[in-house]
Order: sequence, then structure tokens, then C-alpha cells
Amino acid sequence: MGNELRSSAHTVGEENLHLQFTPAYRRDVFVESMARELTVAYLVQRAHEMKVEVAAIDCGPDHVHLFVKHWKNWSIPVLAGQLKTYSSRMMRKGHKFLFGHKLYGKKFWSSGYFYRTVGVVTAETVKRYVAEGQKKHWEEREFKQQKTLFSYS
Repeated sequence: MGNELRSSAHTVGEENLHLQFTPAYRRDVFVESMARELTVAYLVQRAHEMKVEVAAIDCGPDHVHLFVKHWKNWSIPVLAGQLKTYSSRMMRKGHKFLFGHKLYGKKFWSSGYFYRTVGVVTAETVKRYVAEGQKKHWEEREFKQQKTLFSYS
């Protein structure tokens, strides 16, 4: 998969975005594999509903990285807000037992997020960056769990 230009009625272009979300209080809720998998599934589900492509997604113990494509119909704050709101609601509604001892109140995510628009770069490059970038976070916490990069290309 190389760089793909997308066209609509009057435009041609490419739009890539790197997002990073952090759970409230920077707690390591993604150490629990089920919490990690469910959060990823809810993020991808909402992105699909918004017609945004998640090219790569992976978690560290206390954050999640997303590489999204084709988000031009959304502003970055609205896109991030929609993804965080939906995944937070679904995690708190049905799976609080997985992280309730680490988080309290009605929060799942911290209020902020990191974003960076990404220029001409292949999805493979970003997948490698996201996957390899997580190694240091897991090693710092001395977790020996197997991680996988979820790919939805």
C-alpha cells in the first residue's frame, strides 16, 4: 500500500493524521489485554461510522496511538472528541470492572490529546513507527506481554 490520493467532486489529496490519547490520570489501564482490545475495537468502530480509515493503532500501557486517513470532513477537535467520547462511554458502560480500580468518576480519557498531521508517508512506515515506538513503554514498565499492531488497511 503506497500513498493514495483520494478524489471527490472538486478536490484531490491525501490527509493523514497521528493521534495519541491518554487515559485519565495517565493510568496504565491498557496493561489489561481485554481493556486494550475493547478500547481499540470501540475506537475503530466509531472511526468506521464517521467514514474515517484507521490505518494503524497500538497501545502502550498508558496511551493509545492512532494513524487515521481520509478525515478531511472532520476538524481535528471534533474527530478526537467523537472517538474519545464514544470509546469512553462504551468502556464505562459495559467494562468498568476492567479498569474501575485505576480510574474513578466518569472519566476514561484525559481531557487533552496529541495530534500531528502527517505528510507524504506510507502507511507501512507509520505502522512500523507505532509498533516499535511502543516497545520502550512496555520495557520501562517491565511488562513481558505480547503486543500486536492492529491493522485495518
